Amino acid sequence: MFVGLNAGFGRPLGADRAFIEATGFTLVRQEFRVGFSDRAIAALVHEFVGRPLTLLALIGGGTNRSARGGRIEPHEFAELAARVVRVASDAGLIAFAIEIGNEPDIGHHDYATRPQDFAVAVSQSHAAVRQAGHTGLVVSGGVSNLSRERLDYLARMTTHGLPPDVVIGFHRYPHGMSPRVPHPGFKDRDEEWRRLLEIAGTRRVACTEFGHHTARRRQARFGWLRPQRRVAEADVADHIVYDYQFFLERAAVVAAVYQINDGPTDRAIDRYGIRRGDGTLKPAVSAITTFVAGGSDFTRQR
Repeated sequence: MFVGLNAGFGRPLGADRAFIEATGFTLVRQEFRVGFSDRAIAALVHEFVGRPLTLLALIGGGTNRSARGGRIEPHEFAELAARVVRVASDAGLIAFAIEIGNEPDIGHHDYATRPQDFAVAVSQSHAAVRQAGHTGLVVSGGVSNLSRERLDYLARMTTHGLPPDVVIGFHRYPHGMSPRVPHPGFKDRDEEWRRLLEIAGTRRVACTEFGHHTARRRQARFGWLRPQRRVAEADVADHIVYDYQFFLERAAVVAAVYQINDGPTDRAIDRYGIRRGDGTLKPAVSAITTFVAGGSDFTRQR
């Protein structure tokens, strides 16, 4: 399994690359957006040439929206994906993976309501990159979670003729404050997982985003809101490792944590980083390094 990190977000890793490698990550999920020039693409792919990190090229990124505000059309996904393959080949980068789009179930409205259209985008992109010479993984854009609603979207999408070698992408964020708690309607996380595999069929699966934040949150109980609580940084470290181990034991191709840095606010979206906003390291960094080295302790109950 590739131990991945979401980083870069369309900009070169720069000095962060050494930190990512030293932590023990084996893959980085990096964005390639419609409108990028070949020069911009080359700047991103060059960082992986001759390095121990594998690139997971997220084609389109973000919300599957184009710069003009509409959706990224299937042919636009395909054209960009093929261009990334050609530029990467010219740069000497051959072994890498491609993911087509991001969270189609909650991104652009057209894809969220028409999973058959997103299936077309994945299929057209798969054909384009294979024709361009890409022999590595092609991953369908990860649905936003493993809740029943999101898995139902994935099930509808996969009925529309995806090529058999497409890897099924998904994201998994917790319901509540523990990674052990399943989403509503499932008795445990293994039942979530069985539903995912039922949908995937013979295809492999890849978790291209998972994460645990330290922002304040309210927990509902018996119809009342309990006081705001945070998950401590040390507990988040344990939760990240728990998820890595979960996906490793179940033969996921990729598990990529979200993300490298905290943002500027105390909202949840800005508190998923493995580094704080000032660049200091959270306990997650040493926990991931230990996990990669094979010495993690998964017995702690947080």
